[in-house]
Amino acid sequence: MAIITISREMAAGGKELGRLLARRLDYRYVDKSLLQDIAEDLNVSEKTLASFEETRRYEGYDKSAVCEEEYKKSLGSFLLGTAIENNVVIIGRAAYFFLKDMKNCYHIRLVAPMDWKKTYALVNYKISPDHVQEFIEREDEKRKWFRRSICGMRFNDSVWFHLTLNMSRISIEKAAELIISASNLSG
Repeated sequence: MAIITISREMAAGGKELGRLLARRLDYRYVDKSLLQDIAEDLNVSEKTLASFEETRRYEGYDKSAVCEEEYKKSLGSFLLGTAIENNVVIIGRAAYFFLKDMKNCYHIRLVAPMDWKKTYALVNYKISPDHVQEFIEREDEKRKWFRRSICGMRFNDSVWFHLTLNMSRISIEKAAELIISASNLSG
């Protein structure tokens, strides 16, 4: 029984890897589904919360206000609640930060060079080849900004993670095997 968090660059295969791990380990898979619970807790719409996560503007589409500290408290609370259930793979949401002191929790970071991410994005997302690099760079900046706002200046420090994988060097299947082996979850 364990918790696996996956922090990833855009188009590094994080969702695909997370789903594969969840299937192989018979774990629950959690990604943006957490937004619904947090939005309900803060009494705002999911659209407002998603906009807040991207821009940190306090006024939402439904004219509801999102308070930074309340958001962090709610996010942390739901991540801890999800992790306590055990047997879960959590994608993104700075879960590695909120669960940093939890035992039996393994934090994985996925990286890849731009050329590999462009190829992955072209195959897996509906993006024009003319705009793929711009899309990846913009989404990576949003993710960095989000993690920095949650975790502080050391948000990208490698010491937060148990394992960092360069996805251009291994297949999704091999990454899953390495994570399972490194986490001693093979059975």
